[in-house]
Amino acid sequence: MSDVDLIKENEKVAHRAFRFYSRKVFLAPNNRHFHEQRINAALLLTEREPLQGAVADFFYGCWYDIPYDVNNLFIRVKDRLYPHIQQGFRDCIDKKRYIQRNSMLATRWSVLISPSLNEQKQRLRISSDDAKEIAKDISTELMQARDDKDWGTIEQIENEFFAHCIARNDRLAFSLVWFRLGKSDWQFDIRWDDCQQHLDQTIAKSI
Repeated sequence: MSDVDLIKENEKVAHRAFRFYSRKVFLAPNNRHFHEQRINAALLLTEREPLQGAVADFFYGCWYDIPYDVNNLFIRVKDRLYPHIQQGFRDCIDKKRYIQRNSMLATRWSVLISPSLNEQKQRLRISSDDAKEIAKDISTELMQARDDKDWGTIEQIENEFFAHCIARNDRLAFSLVWFRLGKSDWQFDIRWDDCQQHLDQTIAKSI
């Protein structure tokens, strides 16, 4: 494997870990471990936006820790952030401000908060490439868990997937997973119908 191929493979693994912990953070916003693992994955990516979004979610979800116990983490991430973004987070550490649900520090990668003045547009924004990658990962994880007869893991993955689809209005990922699992005789329960109805209602409201 060439160096370029290795870098691409590492990026894929990091993106997968980032998405996995994004779902975890969405379901458990105050769990510091999930936030830190998500930030660790973001540090392996070449883009700055995922890291900024993950740090913003962390500062929002674990706001009570921020003035007291984040210096080591901030030292690791600050050089990957733009200077004005660094200052915004530094103001939070210095108790000059707190991250709100709508914040200029959020990015499209944030799952707990949204960029100021653009909440609905940002909430609906997810690229088709991201949706396809998420669908591939979820389908693989679910079918592997079924092969292992790990019913508890199946329920957990499904619940996390529904939470992602609703939070990001990710109709494409939902449809792709539904289609792929349907071809393998998956047993869909009422939760799948509920998620689909929620996504359909969101579309109807936006028309």
